[in-house]
Amino acid sequence: MSDAVAIEVCALCGFNRPLRESHIIPHFVFEWLKETSATGYMRHARQPNLRVQDGIKERLLCADCEVRLSVWEKHAAEIVFGPYHRDPSATIRYGAPFARFCASVCWRVLFVFRRRGLDHLSNEQRLSVDRALVVWRDFMFGALENPGRFELHLYPVDVTESLQNIDAPPNFNRYLARVIECDVGANTDSAFVYVKMGKLLLFGLIQEPDRGYWKGGRVAMRVGKIVPGSEYHLPHALARYLPDRATRIRLIYDEMSERQKDQIEATMRGDLDRAANSEFFKAMTADVNMFGQDAFREREVPEGSAKK
Repeated sequence: MSDAVAIEVCALCGFNRPLRESHIIPHFVFEWLKETSATGYMRHARQPNLRVQDGIKERLLCADCEVRLSVWEKHAAEIVFGPYHRDPSATIRYGAPFARFCASVCWRVLFVFRRRGLDHLSNEQRLSVDRALVVWRDFMFGALENPGRFELHLYPVDVTESLQNIDAPPNFNRYLARVIECDVGANTDSAFVYVKMGKLLLFGLIQEPDRGYWKGGRVAMRVGKIVPGSEYHLPHALARYLPDRATRIRLIYDEMSERQKDQIEATMRGDLDRAANSEFFKAMTADVNMFGQDAFREREVPEGSAKK
């Protein structure tokens, strides 16, 4: 007797079809993280003592929807993500597929977080979550020309030499340049999806009483551009949110065993040129220049960090 094929419901299209193991954050982002790390490896926050080769995946989408998303991901990887990470000073121009890519990433993250529970959101915000998922899905399928009040915003970041009005932890440049993570953030007035893909911060607004606080980063629906050095403004509350995220990542290092730290050091000693020319080393240098000795933590971990 042959094994039966499990038929499940695709989270995106709603059809009864076999599901794939779907990336929540696209695969190409994790490939970049490994390629530019000091060791060629990365670790998840869930299991810091285990090296991994890929990002977190969930049984989520059918084959047809995976193909649909892959077209937008190819555009994002080749036109936006790759060029920006090779040269953060370059102006990046993108086309209409990029907006749907951004919607697809925010949709995936929000769907998974809702399935696992959003107890930190108010009842009103959870109702907005349901509506955002519908709107982003309809936008992806072409039923809507734009996501309306559930705007998509993208902000380019890079290592920095100084911070104004931000009390940041001494790993802040490493956080900006080297971490992949996602979250659903909220306070009493607003809620948003947050996806950090290396040096690109993607936000999907769920509830926002004053969208005017978000300036310069709104994703264009047809043709747009990313201009590093332009006037990008985020709500003031995020001046605390981003440093808090960096602190969470830093605390993960405390959970790593001495054996794993020995393994990392041995890997680095095996290829000192790679380590010295890695993006981690550049970010670490920026933290040392900004924070001095506070940037060092006993046996800091120079591998890529992925958190979810």
